[in-house]
Amino acid sequence: MTQSLLAQELDTIDNKFGYRNQFEFVEVEGGLTIPIGNLKNTMNVSPNVGLWIRKQLANNTIRSFGFSVNFPKRKDFSYANADFISHTKSFSGMVGLKMDKVYAINKRKYIDLQWSSVLGYGFYFYDDARARADYAEWPADKKEAEDKPSFVKPFSTFHLGQGLQLRIRDFGIQARYNYSPYSLFTNTIDGSFGAHSVTVGLFYRQ
Repeated sequence: MTQSLLAQELDTIDNKFGYRNQFEFVEVEGGLTIPIGNLKNTMNVSPNVGLWIRKQLANNTIRSFGFSVNFPKRKDFSYANADFISHTKSFSGMVGLKMDKVYAINKRKYIDLQWSSVLGYGFYFYDDARARADYAEWPADKKEAEDKPSFVKPFSTFHLGQGLQLRIRDFGIQARYNYSPYSLFTNTIDGSFGAHSVTVGLFYRQ
């Protein structure tokens, strides 16, 4: 009888304070994005921030929509197959979907490990030197008749990521590998521009 009551009490404690009743719908992240491979030549170690809106699909499966953006310093780069030198702008990142698998380590102390898979739209803004050169050759009447084009454009691509998060209550640490092949859909740059990076930092859920 004593064991049965104790088991019921422990089950009640777990239901009241366990992970499934402590789900947080918003996650904010902050840290650094570290370029690796060729991307080190066109991007420095950069501040990173992100925001994710989370939805629990099952007891250990979570779907999130959000963004993760970086603020790198300006870096010069050469155009592929053209005699232009331009520079990146201080904004890159991704917008998309994150699917998470949660593995509880200690429910009563709110400790868990989370494996994340990320898919979305990746971007890196730059100043288009070729477009500036083309605009400089416009005749005066065309410049008066038409609006001045924008010279700040993004390298647009898909983004893939895999990451790990360790949570203790509302806070945690994370590391995520990022793959964004910026040269895939443009002839402005080639594969030497780079595509790989790692994001590390802290996160908070509420």
